[in-house]
Amino acid sequence: MQKKALILTYEGMSLSEITLLTDYLTVFQPWEEMWQLDTVGTGKKLIQSEDCFQIQPNKNLKEVNFSEYEVIILSGIMNPYPIAEDKDLIKFLKPLATMSVRPLIVAISSAPMLLAKAGVLDNVKFTSGLFEETLDEFTFFQKENIVRQPLVYDDQARILTAIGFAYREFAVKTAQLLGFEVKDTAFSGIRMAPPYTAEELTFHMTPNVQEES
Repeated sequence: MQKKALILTYEGMSLSEITLLTDYLTVFQPWEEMWQLDTVGTGKKLIQSEDCFQIQPNKNLKEVNFSEYEVIILSGIMNPYPIAEDKDLIKFLKPLATMSVRPLIVAISSAPMLLAKAGVLDNVKFTSGLFEETLDEFTFFQKENIVRQPLVYDDQARILTAIGFAYREFAVKTAQLLGFEVKDTAFSGIRMAPPYTAEELTFHMTPNVQEES
């Protein structure tokens, strides 16, 4: 059965913080093992990412069953305040706080604000890219549980959080938690020395790709 990931979409979301991960789950996998990525929003209307891409979710909140997914992915948000006031979205997330068996939850940058408001981060170690003034402003943050590190995984809660600049490490750790054999140095850039050989940079289609085409 094809494995599935659920990506939350909201106005001002940061695609750059999660596309390395989503690319790995799809393009980096053999054709027959590519994951199904579902996008969900409070409606199926177009939203605009922080870098001006237009995104239309393929599911609304009422069409989602969390138990169908291996992982739930939350990107950061340019301005998290309006999104955190989206009552339908927060209500949608609340059941994750009490599920006995739930998917892996991964949230980067300001996205932990949504989880915290929904009660999903209660008694959970986490990090975020939020301003200290924001953390002080709202009582739903349990500041005693903040770990001042780029990447924090609470293995009891199965929740991974990260600061926005750690998007590479976020992708690597998520893939590892999903059972992939990914080196910690993955996605770290091209090799400059020694130079690549011509053979290394000559590409051929696999038989499967040829059959598909």
